[in-house]
Amino acid sequence: MNFRSLLTISLLFASGIPLRTIGQEKNITVTVKDEKTNELIRGATVTDATHSQSYISDQSGRIYLPASSSLSRIVVSMLGYQTEQLILKEGKSEWTISLLSQENDLSEVVVTGYTKQSRIHTTGAVSSLPAEGIARIPVASFDQSLQGQIPGLYVASPSGQPGAPGRITLRGIGSIQDENSAPLYILDGVPISAGSFSTLNPQSFENITVLKDAAATAQYGSRGANGVIVITSKKGNSWENGTPRISYTGQFGYASVNNSKWNMMNTQERLLFEERLQDHNFPGWAHSRNNPNKLVNGTLIPKTEKDFQEGDEKLASLRGIDNDWRKLLLRNGTTNAHDVSYSLGRENTQIFSSLSYFNQEGVLYNSGLERINLTNNIAHQSGRLSLTLNVNLATTKSKISESDFDVSETNPVASLYFALPYENPYDKDGNLTPGPNRFGTNALSMYRDVDRRERQYKSVVTGNFSYTMTEHLKLTSTSGVDFQQINGKHIIKPDTYFGDLVEQGGQGSYTSNTNNYFSLVSNIGFNYSRRWDNHFIEAIGLGEINKQKISSQGFTGYGLVPGLSQTPGGITPGTAENNLIPQLSGGLSENALVSQIGLLRYSNGNRFTITGSLRRDGSSRVPESNRYKYFYAGGASWNLGEEEFVKAIPAISTWRLRASYGLTGNAAGFASDFGYRRLYAVSHYAGQNAFVPVSAGNPNYNWEMNRVTDIGTEIGFLNNRITAEFDFYNRVTSNLFVDRTLSMTSGFESVPDNMGKIRNRGAEFGLSGDLIRKDDFFIRLGVNGSYNRNRILSLGDEEEIVTEDYSIHRVGQPLGHFYMVRWAGVDPQTGAPQYLDADGEITSTFDPENAVLVKGSFDPPLKGGFTARVGYKGLQVSALFTYIKGMYRLNTGELYRTSADANYRIYNQSRDMLDFWQQPGDQSNNPSPQYERFMTDRELHSADYIKLRNLQVNYSIPMGNKLSKYCREISVFGQGQNLVTWTKWKGQDPEDDNNWYQYEYPLPRTYTLGLHVKF
Repeated sequence: MNFRSLLTISLLFASGIPLRTIGQEKNITVTVKDEKTNELIRGATVTDATHSQSYISDQSGRIYLPASSSLSRIVVSMLGYQTEQLILKEGKSEWTISLLSQENDLSEVVVTGYTKQSRIHTTGAVSSLPAEGIARIPVASFDQSLQGQIPGLYVASPSGQPGAPGRITLRGIGSIQDENSAPLYILDGVPISAGSFSTLNPQSFENITVLKDAAATAQYGSRGANGVIVITSKKGNSWENGTPRISYTGQFGYASVNNSKWNMMNTQERLLFEERLQDHNFPGWAHSRNNPNKLVNGTLIPKTEKDFQEGDEKLASLRGIDNDWRKLLLRNGTTNAHDVSYSLGRENTQIFSSLSYFNQEGVLYNSGLERINLTNNIAHQSGRLSLTLNVNLATTKSKISESDFDVSETNPVASLYFALPYENPYDKDGNLTPGPNRFGTNALSMYRDVDRRERQYKSVVTGNFSYTMTEHLKLTSTSGVDFQQINGKHIIKPDTYFGDLVEQGGQGSYTSNTNNYFSLVSNIGFNYSRRWDNHFIEAIGLGEINKQKISSQGFTGYGLVPGLSQTPGGITPGTAENNLIPQLSGGLSENALVSQIGLLRYSNGNRFTITGSLRRDGSSRVPESNRYKYFYAGGASWNLGEEEFVKAIPAISTWRLRASYGLTGNAAGFASDFGYRRLYAVSHYAGQNAFVPVSAGNPNYNWEMNRVTDIGTEIGFLNNRITAEFDFYNRVTSNLFVDRTLSMTSGFESVPDNMGKIRNRGAEFGLSGDLIRKDDFFIRLGVNGSYNRNRILSLGDEEEIVTEDYSIHRVGQPLGHFYMVRWAGVDPQTGAPQYLDADGEITSTFDPENAVLVKGSFDPPLKGGFTARVGYKGLQVSALFTYIKGMYRLNTGELYRTSADANYRIYNQSRDMLDFWQQPGDQSNNPSPQYERFMTDRELHSADYIKLRNLQVNYSIPMGNKLSKYCREISVFGQGQNLVTWTKWKGQDPEDDNNWYQYEYPLPRTYTLGLHVKF
């Protein structure tokens, strides 16, 4: 069949015109189904024991046998199911066999993107998670629901802003450029960006597979250094009588902020604090009867009785105001989600379609996300030809909080802590009165007068093609596109407090920007497989191209005309005289990756498997001298459960050992698509346009290289009622991406280079089991965890690199270890703050040169989760706990709320500050207000926690004769997310993705009730 014929068939399929059978017809069809759900099972092994031939069920759950198989004994097995067999009778050509699920079996089908095989034939460290377990969790970015579910996978939630993606690391941070340590994400064969997660609907996912070691990830070459997460979409299935499945899931709920750690002063406490400060600029002392003087034009003069009476009245008025800014600046945000799906599975064609709507209000008034998803997946098989088409379309509208992770009055989270409790935000006419240092009022004004919105359009389209050329050889191809457009708008209204603060004109501003992201992947190759006796070999050869194109454009205009601030038409044209020249921005960049891939697997029955992979990548982001690199991996597994000496131990059900070693790469950390070249930018010189150099370039720029060794075992006991897995790994990353400092005589501060090594070494474990397993009642428990030890082995010619004011990269230490001056308490005689110098001696002088390594890093070495699931008849309760140990974060908010010096006393304070030092002999950890406060390791706090992340209760309503006429299944459920956190952290939530706390958007506590119906 030539290319034109294949193209014609593809077009006919896409247009919906039925295809006639191509190739040889089979005389006997065996269909494999799940006994409980009646879902068709793909990937099942059907062995003709009489003729020693084996087959794998296709996407429709069917195997086509030759007529010679009549009267044969057929054995049907599927990892995760109990093995069944039947005897084929002569004259019957259609057979159906149902398999009973085998809970907790270590066996399952593993989809790695390029390949699909049973777990027992894999050699890599692979973890799978059914998407059903996260589909209903009420988070707008599904990656945040993965926390604590898979050993070694760490998800840090940086913000409670609806749709904000988490930071995911797998087996530690493998790059100095932390933002480039994220795994590769694959959706139905197409790479997607982590920023896409807020546009995806997890209700349409079938399975999530995490590839950890080189044996599993080397097939992705230069993109697999930080692990790979493979997402597969649902396929069509029918009920047993062939009728389509229609289901609806809906849930409603609300979210609130966890304020259990709130410790800010109320009005009475604040006025007492001000009185003890004896600062005439604050009413607590200025109007106090204990203050004999008043300040007039900078001079202190004695108060009169009238002054004391007026002061009493003013203080009484202030005491009548006791704002709880949490109630004024926060809200209970509502959540509602709806999903309708249609599923049909016929002999040759399977269709799955879903339409979903998700709307989540943020706990800050100016935030929220609304999303609409449409999914259409079609799989068709006709003779030798198999085709699939997966289409995911989405649009989202977001309102985004201003100044998240910022110490400023435009950040409403900061204003929660900064605003004084007696601040009255309104005048006598009910109008807001914003102004300098009126933090609470300014936050309310910002809600009203500053508007930041974002609109995203997302499409992921994938097509898979397979044509069986011979009994052993198959032609395969996958092509797909990932397109994303983000349109942003930021408006500061004129004639407002914030509009007046805009430097250009003081009449607000209008910003509009558009960012386009386009990614294309296409591969084609051959799959050769052959089975003889007890041997099986599979070889895959592919050629692939990945191409990305990113473009952006935008502008900011000034001098908005009142009444027209919502449109660009309200912008005042800029001239040299009015200082309203608009700012323009834009960019265009693209890169390509060309690859050749070879995969090989040999299995000796279910006893031994050996795999190998070799990939050659060529990236346009790398200089020609280093453009092409080879990445490889080898792995082996031994199924001890097949050995007689293990079979003799009744308690052991399954037992498997595996080991792998390989080389992968990281191409994500390059400074830019053209970072290796000397780059120029447009400028002006002597009144003329000119080009000026902005980057030195590096013709020797190279890939980061990742060498990974992994040894693991999986074992099951008591008919797999208890299962366990353990992994030990060593991951060394060399050629680290580093901005190497240059001499200023070069004209450049730094140049992108490759220097040094990092090692991540650790262990992972997972343990689960059925404590009770009876007909109507079960209790299932599980725990997983990982320990990772991160160390810098080399920084090239450097011994250390200071990354920020309070952290450092130093050889022999973890990445980003904290580097600070140490706190030594308060001198009880003078009230002066005390510090430790570099030698550990007490000093009253703060000197940044005394900074040393302190406590730890922000990347926790120990992390994991606990699960518990209890079921009785139609009632099921499940809980997920997550934990981290060994994480430290710099709590900048603690500095602002525990400082009484002149720089910080304008902000509201913690109640602890009522105990600051006042006279000789006082024992306090809070120094005298006359001394300036500095950031020390006193503000470095443990962020360890145990969190009840999710609790679900589900009840399946018994279906009587009346209900069963209208639907097949009804269940109601309720759940809570982020319910309880046990932690010593002094703040709303310890969880975050970085080493600083700076008033981030708080993670909400969410409650929902839902309904699930299948027709």
